[in-house]
Amino acid sequence: MASSNVTMLAFCVALTLSELYTDVAEAVAQPLRHSHRKATKTWCVAKPSAEAAALQGNLEFACSESDCGAIQGTGGCTRPDSLLSRASVAMNAYYQARGRNTWNCFFNGTGLITITDPSKQAESGVPCCK
Repeated sequence: MASSNVTMLAFCVALTLSELYTDVAEAVAQPLRHSHRKATKTWCVAKPSAEAAALQGNLEFACSESDCGAIQGTGGCTRPDSLLSRASVAMNAYYQARGRNTWNCFFNGTGLITITDPSKQAESGVPCCK
């Protein structure tokens, strides 16, 4: 009889621990699931201090990997029309297409993530399009 009581007690303890573990695991996993969501819209632009050769390389790479139609042909999507603006549009197109991860705006240290919409900053020399 004592053996069945011990077995029952062990079962109850195991059940309680498994429920506790499940609750703790769920509590830990909950923020991790939501951490991949982007609460704030972000953009990638070229650092104004970046050298022209780096900007040209970024422009060529980003356009080879994403849609740069906004700055090609008659797209006319940069004001002012400068290498910095065109590179920023291309870098942002790549960044947006790849899921807005920080590493998608690195560009060898010449990318800058901003929470300010660059389309609202046209007079400061960054992209004017969305």
